[in-house]
Amino acid sequence: MTFSFRMLLMSCAVSVFGCQLVAAQSAEVFGGYFVANMKPENSALNRTTMNGWNTSITGYPTSRLGFTADFTGSYAHIRPESNMSEVSVHQYSYMAGPQVRLFHTDRFETSARALFGAARGYVPFNNALGGSSASNPLDQTSFAAMFGSNLDFNLSKKVALRVSPGLYLTQFGDETQKNFRFSVGPVFRFGGGER
Repeated sequence: MTFSFRMLLMSCAVSVFGCQLVAAQSAEVFGGYFVANMKPENSALNRTTMNGWNTSITGYPTSRLGFTADFTGSYAHIRPESNMSEVSVHQYSYMAGPQVRLFHTDRFETSARALFGAARGYVPFNNALGGSSASNPLDQTSFAAMFGSNLDFNLSKKVALRVSPGLYLTQFGDETQKNFRFSVGPVFRFGGGER
């Protein structure tokens, strides 16, 4: 029943976003490198730097207000204890929400966004429960949100270099994690809407 409810919510979100893209005056597609300072589990583990990829698509039905779907995959190798070998951890997020253009010149553009969705994290052990990598992996999906901005340095009318810092929130277990997130890469613009 929970799976069906999740599928229904995801289908509704995709449908709404698809309608926004069809009605959009313009659209942006971003893809690039992602780095974040994260804590992959609630207890025992120190913060670690996770690297990976980030992609997003934004449809603008008006000149200033857009709707963004954002996806990331981040990866790291950690050593949980001095007597243990390194293990691989990963986390994927899928979020959507509004994006607002704030400032625009021929060379530079800024926007702010608030995204909400989910993050799925995997750690091959669960220290909180006294598990080992073989017996007790932590594979969990949680609420996620991101509040940030985009700084676009226009290379042409259709291509820009985007720097995108933000505050990334997740809720794994009882702990809300507040992490810094940073993406950089090219953004491609489509459509003729006025900005």
